[in-house]
Amino acid sequence: MDVFFEQIVEKKKNAKEYVLLALIWFAVAAIAIFIMLNAALLGPITLLPIIAIGYGAYKISMNFFVEYEYIITNGTLDIDKIVAKSSRKRVASIELSSVDSLERYTPASKPKAGYERIVIACDESDNNAYAIVVVKEGRGRQYIVFSPNDKIKGAVVKFLPKFIANSAFK
Repeated sequence: MDVFFEQIVEKKKNAKEYVLLALIWFAVAAIAIFIMLNAALLGPITLLPIIAIGYGAYKISMNFFVEYEYIITNGTLDIDKIVAKSSRKRVASIELSSVDSLERYTPASKPKAGYERIVIACDESDNNAYAIVVVKEGRGRQYIVFSPNDKIKGAVVKFLPKFIANSAFK
């Protein structure tokens, strides 16, 4: 019988991201006002640059709306990054039977070196975050942080090596 579970986790924006969003739209408004005040110089094409700048700001600001999807299919954990609910990119694919360790994650425990790849696929401030360490041939050690719900936790434990499954998510 096939096993399939999925979960979507929205990444919360921090204060820095809110400030950047506000600055982007403030700059668009300032440029639009400047163009309108100088409309005599541009003539009938005044609206074109305003529309182009507004569209560009919209596309840039959509990059701040990020979700992560965790998918477990028959012992494989796939993590996708979804930007603005429109584009999807696979950020990690883990064979759960090859996990070296699984531990609770805190921002203070984030490694600085020693890993080929560090993927944070949730809010770093989430109290329910866990870190998985996997060694892949040709890719080195990977450190992946995710925030599973109870259904995902139960599915993950089924496929972990026994020595890790006994203490997982405790």
